[in-house]
Amino acid sequence: MHLTRPKMVVVGLVAIALALAGCSRETPSDTVTLTFADGFSATHPIGKGGAQPFLTYLQEHGPSVGLEIDYFAAGQLGTAKDALHLLRSGAVDLAPVIPAYLANELPMSSVGELPGLVENTCAATGALMPMVRPGGILYEQEIERQEALPLWGIAIPGYEIFTSDRRIARPADLGGMLIRSFGGVGDRVVAGLGAAPVQISGPDLYEAVARKTVAGALLTTISVAPYGLEDVLGYSTSGANLSSTTVLYSTSQQAWEELDSEQRNVLMEASRVAQQSGCDTLTKVSKEAMDDMAAGGIEITEVAENEQAWDDALEPVRERWVDDLTSVGMPAGDVLDEFQRRLDGENR
Repeated sequence: MHLTRPKMVVVGLVAIALALAGCSRETPSDTVTLTFADGFSATHPIGKGGAQPFLTYLQEHGPSVGLEIDYFAAGQLGTAKDALHLLRSGAVDLAPVIPAYLANELPMSSVGELPGLVENTCAATGALMPMVRPGGILYEQEIERQEALPLWGIAIPGYEIFTSDRRIARPADLGGMLIRSFGGVGDRVVAGLGAAPVQISGPDLYEAVARKTVAGALLTTISVAPYGLEDVLGYSTSGANLSSTTVLYSTSQQAWEELDSEQRNVLMEASRVAQQSGCDTLTKVSKEAMDDMAAGGIEITEVAENEQAWDDALEPVRERWVDDLTSVGMPAGDVLDEFQRRLDGENR
């Protein structure tokens, strides 16, 4: 599949300030300390490439406007499934919201996870962020009612099929296999390829593969090394473009409304820095991860020769996603159309 380098457009974070300006305090009475609960460790590519530059900017520029931050990494204050609750309750002020784990609350925000769409994190982020911010269709349809406000985002691309002892060249090769999935759209993808999805946590995946509980997994390439899976996985597809994970670093509406205009400006600039750095980092490590897997003995199978077979299997997954959400009154078709249109623009 042909991949072109996208133009990187970080959509104006100023739009957030304008959209919610009416709630601003013009003069801060005290220093505001934001609690940042990150689900990723400081050494994870998202933590290192996104959260750390975000923190550095706030630590350098926040004190002059009365803004400080307390940082808790690696899920110390809650899991990804807890993010919206933690934000709404005021327990934390900043957290990564991952639609894949919040299918009931944010069903349409998983549009970026659909197969056959995202090939590059920068393009995906540039396409999605205008849709999840004030004025965007996803914000208006489902994010606003969750009392969350996305500040910056990142997409983790490169989901492929990994197996322990069977080479996969076409979807038919997966027939009847048990494949670990991350749930949500991931389950749809695995089932659409003819396999049976099984939800297993990342830390438990090594043992599940080693014991043959599952034959393999739907994984992003950057997840293999952290879990030591190169020891139990023997094969991987390449270029299947099966899914991506959307991560929306968000604040709560309440926390936002308690900031004055200068504090908001600093927070938004920190978000711009984090989004650009995170995009660049994920692009780099995704390529390195594939090279490392090949060097480590995992046999890589390019799917280009059977591209049509993969496209034929994955297109119905997208169609069923739209049909299922439309049937309960959600404008999923409009969401998918807009995302594809924006993604095409970012990839030019």
